[in-house]
Amino acid sequence: EAARFSFADLCEKPLGARDFLAIASRFSTIFIDHVPALGEGMRNEAKRFILLIDTLYDHHVRLVVSAAAPPPQLYTARRGNEVFEFERTASRLIEMQSHEWLEDWAGRQRGKLVPVEARQAQA
Repeated sequence: EAARFSFADLCEKPLGARDFLAIASRFSTIFIDHVPALGEGMRNEAKRFILLIDTLYDHHVRLVVSAAAPPPQLYTARRGNEVFEFERTASRLIEMQSHEWLEDWAGRQRGKLVPVEARQAQA
């Protein structure tokens, strides 16, 4: 299953780890629209985005993002712990776009499919 969210839906509201875990557990593909470049005034949003990407990465969710900048330029702040944490997030976003990641995702999806014969036998 797939779902589409805006950045505002996920990162500008008081959502946390449980919310992101529920999303990652429910959907195999997530689309996120309108991800802005995150500056000093968006630390809370950046923290939520970092947590969201970590959760989606750990659950091998296929991710499609519409963003204002490439991953390494999405966090423009120069101070705070988020600067270093976002480096990992940018790296994960790049990896999640890779051919290898998408092949692994496809293989995991094939493993979840139940053959028609097995479904009919269960009915």
